Amino acid sequence: MAEPNNKDSGVPKSKRRSSLFGNARLSFFRSSGERGASVEVLRGSTGADFEAKAQVVRTDVSGLSCGCFGGKGGSESKERFVLVKGASCFVFLSETSATPKYAIPLAHLKAEVQPAKGGHTALHLMTTLGDMQYKFIFDSSKDKDVAKNFADAITRGASTGEEAEIKERLGHGGLAKQHKTKSVLYAEEVAKDKSERQPDAPQTILATAGDYTTTSIPMY
Repeated sequence: MAEPNNKDSGVPKSKRRSSLFGNARLSFFRSSGERGASVEVLRGSTGADFEAKAQVVRTDVSGLSCGCFGGKGGSESKERFVLVKGASCFVFLSETSATPKYAIPLAHLKAEVQPAKGGHTALHLMTTLGDMQYKFIFDSSKDKDVAKNFADAITRGASTGEEAEIKERLGHGGLAKQHKTKSVLYAEEVAKDKSERQPDAPQTILATAGDYTTTSIPMY
C-alpha cells in the first residue's frame, strides 16, 4: 500500500501557520486588499473573539438612522458578517467573503446594548464621549445574549487597542508584538488597511442660517 502523500508531515505547526499567514499577506497586498483576509484566515488557530451576522448602520453623532430593524428590501434588509479579533471589528459582506469590506478600530469606543424589540437587539457603538458611530442590529430570537457578547468583545478590544497605543508611545511596541499570536498580528495588518475604507459618517443635519435639512442614512 502506498504511503499517504502528506506534504506537511514532519513540519512544525508554527512553521505551517507562518506559511499560511505569509501566503495570505502576499495575496492581500498583491490584490490591494481584495483577497487574502477571509473569515477563516482571520480566525487563525485561536479563533475570533466574536462573530455573528448583523445589520450594520453607519450613523451620525446623534444616532439618527433609518431602517432600524430591517427594511423592505435593498441594502436595508441585508445582513453582514461581523468578526472581532484583537482591537478591531471586521465587517464582511458575508461569511464566505475573501476579505472584509472595512474594519473599525475599537480603541476609545464603547458599546451600549439597547432593549430587545421584536426579536432583535440593537447595539450602539459610540465614542467614549458619547458620539454615535455605528448601530449593529442582531437577531436575538435564537440567542438572546448575542448583543451582550458583542459588547463584551468590544470592551476587551477597546482595552487592547488603548493598551497598545500606550506601549507604542512608551517605545515598547516591539516588545508587545512578541506576545501576540500570528493571527492577531496579521489581523492588525489587515485592520490598518481596512480601517481607511470605513464609510464616511453621513451629514444628516445641515444647519445654515437656521435651516435644518435631514438626509437618510444607508446601511453598509
